[in-house]
Amino acid sequence: MTPLKVAALTAGICAILSTVACEQEAGKFRAEVKTVDYRCENGERLQLKYVIPTSGEPNLATLSYRNQLIPMHQEPAASGVLYVADKGQPGYRWHTKGDEGILLMHTLGNGEVKTILQDCRSVTQAPQD
Repeated sequence: MTPLKVAALTAGICAILSTVACEQEAGKFRAEVKTVDYRCENGERLQLKYVIPTSGEPNLATLSYRNQLIPMHQEPAASGVLYVADKGQPGYRWHTKGDEGILLMHTLGNGEVKTILQDCRSVTQAPQD
């Protein structure tokens, strides 16, 4: 397993366990985890645990939506921050700008992008203890 895959796996575990700082000895991976709850225009809620590595690796996130945990990784975006579901997961995309976000579903077969939740606004931004 490559160091980046080990770091990504460790980060995912950190996010699920809600720890403030995780460290993986062999690769010296260290990250801060920030949990943010969102309420969307239709009243539905979702939660993201953002994993922000302190050693320069890409940011990661775990999306909690309708009793699913969806690991995501950050991808380049024209503006804001874009997280894309990891391989083997449905085509979720979470795009934020400031404290607002939108949840999209990307269909691989035809490239269609469907809005799942929009006008999602953060209601908490607290580090985990």
